[in-house]
Amino acid sequence: MQGILLLTRHRHGATDLRMSRIVFGTLRRRWLRTLLVGLSTLVAFVLLGFFLAIRHGFAVGLTQEGADLLLLEPAGGSSSPTIAVLSAVSSFRGVRSAVGVSVEPMLFGAERHPLRVAGLSANAFLELSAVVRKGELPRGQAQRWLSDLTGALVTDEIARRNDWRLGEAITLHSMSRSSPRDLTFHIDGVLGKLRGVTPTSDVNLHLEYLRRWAHQDFIDFIFVQVRDAQRADAVARAIELKFANSATPLSTQSFKSLLQGMAERLADVNAMTSVVIVASLFGLFLICLCTLIHSVSERLGEFALLRAVGFSPLRLIWIVFLEALLVIVPAACAGTLCALVVIRVFAGEKLNLAGIVLTSAAVLECALIALGLAILSSVLPALQIMRMNCAQALRRG
Repeated sequence: MQGILLLTRHRHGATDLRMSRIVFGTLRRRWLRTLLVGLSTLVAFVLLGFFLAIRHGFAVGLTQEGADLLLLEPAGGSSSPTIAVLSAVSSFRGVRSAVGVSVEPMLFGAERHPLRVAGLSANAFLELSAVVRKGELPRGQAQRWLSDLTGALVTDEIARRNDWRLGEAITLHSMSRSSPRDLTFHIDGVLGKLRGVTPTSDVNLHLEYLRRWAHQDFIDFIFVQVRDAQRADAVARAIELKFANSATPLSTQSFKSLLQGMAERLADVNAMTSVVIVASLFGLFLICLCTLIHSVSERLGEFALLRAVGFSPLRLIWIVFLEALLVIVPAACAGTLCALVVIRVFAGEKLNLAGIVLTSAAVLECALIALGLAILSSVLPALQIMRMNCAQALRRG
């Protein structure tokens, strides 16, 4: 009895080995067809992974960014807030930090290129934006800027465009024709690619320095970071009530509500990505199905011979499925890995949303789709083999 079992296992092992050789031999003989189907699968899964990440970014990233931030502006036609208002907001219950922002349009160079210059509450800005912790500004440059009242932080794009260097003294020209004045500062730091919501401009000065240059005590708006993001709306309402009857009433809005409104207006992004995903996968399915049907049709004589020498119909179907699996799944894995690279290089640079990532759920979805494509592409060829007349197939050769 043990000898029969060992012989049976040996036969099954030999059969499995022959099946693998048959499948790999077919793929090698039709290497060009295998390569084209694999490339089609790779491109389709690059698109699939990329658009799944884009969809996740617009669904989640918009609600994650700035959830603990508030924007305070003068309420309908009222006067701009003063430094005293900024101090009162900074000490308000539930507020972690408040950044006063004063914006001044300026001109640079002989051709008078326009620049947006902002005066910021220096310490509060570094705390709120976390540019040092995120690696967007070296710690040494941040310390130099804090200790230099006439220093500035400039964006990397503006520095490259104007060929500015660290430590260089830059002079900007006022856009006001009535009282043209020059503004000079030293470049203490260069801000890299900024992520998230930050009150930055092309050139960022100390608020005190810009106020002294402009001879005014007013600021344009206030950025507020609350201690608890879940209470951002409650803090916003409390601040509005606090200043409702003052000389400078404030209109307060949370960035979470602003971004959620943007997400609602961009709801068609989800529909667009769905159309692209479905169209690319359907096209890939048709390519795989037609290729597998053609491959089986031209080898019906071979399948009939295998049936005649003892291969069961289920094993013949397994050969077809294994062929589809070996063509689709490795290419799908390569496409998913390429999508990770594309997302990091392209989306990370062009779109400023933290949620644009290929999540583990999306990777699992890609794997299930690849397996489903292999199964669906094998159905019609498998039915063709099941209904095959072995005698006629052998006569046709």
